[in-house]
Amino acid sequence: MENCFELAQRFGELLSTGDYKSAQALLTKEAQVLNSPASLKSNTEGMHTYAPGPITDVQTIEEGFLEDWPDKQAADVASIYVALAGDNFNEGVYLTIAQEDGELRIRDIQWGRP
Repeated sequence: MENCFELAQRFGELLSTGDYKSAQALLTKEAQVLNSPASLKSNTEGMHTYAPGPITDVQTIEEGFLEDWPDKQAADVASIYVALAGDNFNEGVYLTIAQEDGELRIRDIQWGRP
């Protein structure tokens, strides 16, 4: 089974390559309803409209890993920050990772730097 860091890194890499359909497949069923491939694209591109261009660097940040936080739900496993950078921008996503049907999935996405 994939661990939280691998899942978060893979999600960031899929966003960086524009494979929003595969990125959506990493979400929980409920999160998939809320985040279509088109909305994943819009949110990804919207984070760095001040410096358009591709995401060239994806880094899952160990210091951004939490196993306990105030809004944690029963199935939640971790919250983790993934930096998404390119020419003249450094943004990211904060992901809530949860167990669903025996697998790790992304339950929630917070767009942009905290």
